[in-house]
Amino acid sequence: MPVDALMSTDYELRELALNNLYEKAKAAQWDVAKDIDWSTELDADNPLGMPDPTLLIYGTQLWDKLDAAGRREVRHHAQAWLLSQILHGEQAALICAAKLASAEEGLSARLCAATQMMDEARHVEAYAKLVNEKFSTSYPMSKSLKGLLEDTITSTHLDMTNLGMQVLVEGIALSIFQSVVAYSTDPFIKDLFSRIQRDESRHFAVGRITLCRVYSEMSSTELKEREEFVSEGASVLYEHLCADDIWEPMGFSKEACAQMVRDSEVSSTIRRSIFRRLVPTIREMGLLTPRVRRTFEQLDVIDYEVMPLSLNA
Repeated sequence: MPVDALMSTDYELRELALNNLYEKAKAAQWDVAKDIDWSTELDADNPLGMPDPTLLIYGTQLWDKLDAAGRREVRHHAQAWLLSQILHGEQAALICAAKLASAEEGLSARLCAATQMMDEARHVEAYAKLVNEKFSTSYPMSKSLKGLLEDTITSTHLDMTNLGMQVLVEGIALSIFQSVVAYSTDPFIKDLFSRIQRDESRHFAVGRITLCRVYSEMSSTELKEREEFVSEGASVLYEHLCADDIWEPMGFSKEACAQMVRDSEVSSTIRRSIFRRLVPTIREMGLLTPRVRRTFEQLDVIDYEVMPLSLNA
């Protein structure tokens, strides 16, 4: 069920932290068509310029047996799958931002959501152009991600839309963007992902600030539903990161490769590292309850709870 749009007569900008983020958003707008050099040619062997140890099957028997052409194909499909999932996520974020802009009670939060709509539209444009023009392969949304995004978009609780998109999905996406910016050797990719990462950092900060206040005032019964949502969402995202859909298009057994990815220490290290921003955020919001803690322990990411939370946006 949709959340009803809210008309308010309160035009006071009451929340300083959100006002500051709104001002940053206005100053940081950029143009996909004018500020990015799309004539740049990417390396056909490694379009994102990422090192091979960032691949889920790196170091496995399958990887060791592949020749140069086989490894090139794995890179291409893995990167095409990643970009496709990011693109689907950005479209969902655009929908969620529109929902927040129409229903947030405070003007500061509403203005932040409005600028996020422009940001997300720009991200959809950028990733669509990257997938369509620079890659010969694209992938549909994974079943696990689709279920989480549907729950996030259709929730009648505005805070759960915020929690699912701004914290869970954006938290995971930010860590992926950070890795690409840190490890890619391609200047074009580093520039594009750096611009998007700065935008997403603001969105993540808005969600964190808003929800910390909301959850501090919420009853234990209401919080229990949010705990369950976080636990289920984190588990879904951890499975989603296995990228099970890329193997059959390359002629491999989906079942065998899926098990190989789950048994690989390299894969586990890669997937768990993506939670480094999410776990301390959940802690700060007061949602690191025994139920959520058990989930993070099962995913082997609980050690991130002691990390300081980055406040850069």
